[in-house]
Amino acid sequence: MSDVVYHRSRIPGAVLFLFLLIGCGRPAKNITAAKTTLLSAVFTADAGWDIYPGGGYRYGPSIIRNADGSIDAWFAAPGGSFDSRQLLYSDPGTQSPLPLSTGNRAAQQFTAGSSFYAIAVACPNWNSTNSSITLTLYQWNTDYATTVAGTPVATQVYTNYADNQNLQLAKAGNFPAGAYLWLLSNPSGTAGVWEKSGDVAGVNNYVNGQLVTGNSFQSFILSTPSSGLSYWDQAAYRRTTDDGKTWSTDQMVLKPTLGSRDQLSVCDPGLVKAGNYYYVGYTSTEDTAGVFNHAYVARSTSPTGPWQKWNGSGWGGNPQPVITFTGNSKSWGAGEPCMVVNNDTLFFYYTWNDVNILETRVATVNASDTIWPAHVVLRGTAVDKSTISGADHCDIKYRADLKKYYAIHTAARLTVNSYIVLWESADGISFTKIAEIRSNLKPYLHSCGWSGDEKGHIDPSKRQYLSYAYGPDWGNWKTAWHPISFQP
Repeated sequence: MSDVVYHRSRIPGAVLFLFLLIGCGRPAKNITAAKTTLLSAVFTADAGWDIYPGGGYRYGPSIIRNADGSIDAWFAAPGGSFDSRQLLYSDPGTQSPLPLSTGNRAAQQFTAGSSFYAIAVACPNWNSTNSSITLTLYQWNTDYATTVAGTPVATQVYTNYADNQNLQLAKAGNFPAGAYLWLLSNPSGTAGVWEKSGDVAGVNNYVNGQLVTGNSFQSFILSTPSSGLSYWDQAAYRRTTDDGKTWSTDQMVLKPTLGSRDQLSVCDPGLVKAGNYYYVGYTSTEDTAGVFNHAYVARSTSPTGPWQKWNGSGWGGNPQPVITFTGNSKSWGAGEPCMVVNNDTLFFYYTWNDVNILETRVATVNASDTIWPAHVVLRGTAVDKSTISGADHCDIKYRADLKKYYAIHTAARLTVNSYIVLWESADGISFTKIAEIRSNLKPYLHSCGWSGDEKGHIDPSKRQYLSYAYGPDWGNWKTAWHPISFQP
């Protein structure tokens, strides 16, 4: 019982009686019709392994265990751009953030072989909302000191910039070809710059005026205004046929749509299958500060797409939210969806993060409705996490053997004392906290998910898995994979 903290008063009577009678013996390996003992919803995380090594991230897993034993998984992954750009760093290199405290500077000298529209620099801020920094472009002159003592070609102060924003200096008539140096200075809050391992020929990097080697700051040259458009996140897909020991190469299967309401990001994928279609819910925003998010949905007959996004009245074209946030415009908003199909009802769960409110809410709809996003019925709060420090999104599954719905989420996220919370519901609408899972978990974890079938049902007679991202460095996380064992 060291694995979990039990909230005994909230465990259903029948299950509690069985638990006290049987104790903490080893969980049954299989359930057969001849057995009357059911496995409890409470589970332990067995020793696991990493399925993503870091140098970026794969978080918020949505996991489907197929009938043939294969497992499909989707994750939030770093974004990209809508057009070509000239990288000034080694793309295969390991990514890491460099904090820039007050008074520190980072710079990069480069040569543009032809005229260019803009220079862009990728800057993290560790998910803060009050970080600022100044980006300045100089024409290169002899050496670093002489260059920064000269007159800037362009400069801009980025006040309260968004986490992982590509800060840009642009010119309508293009900058001429030649040698340049960009400089990040006057940092405040938790400003920084991304870098990747590896040197690049013709590119020199400086920290506080000193030449550094082995890493290159993550910046790029944009040839035209259209090539300057980039997005923060996209959905990655992978498959395993040996229970997570080996995986297929990641495919980026769902991306933002240029010129649309979701063009900044496609994040937090959550999937289910109903009829012939896979449905994926995801988060996006139109606010460059990363707040005021909404929940979207798309569909495909394949787990890898192509996807048709909900457009407000049908599928395909200009994406529109299925859940629109109506709270404070400076709050995080709505998103991080997950779905369950049970008895022809589709349960659409989503985060609602407003002033002093952190909830998972639920909407329901007929799963056979071909345009169900137009007909969802809002059912209110399913899980209220407002008083749980460092809580994040829920991943919810259904147990047919117990006739109950179960939600998990992380708490004390991104801290050394992080853990997972388990909730239970008889109707999928209102949940009660029943346990905390702590043992065998990595510190600094967040954004967890667990496996179920294509409808979001857990069959405890088949091996199930827990996954989450973890690590102390913002945006540079490993992804863990644990077999789980349900308690008798």
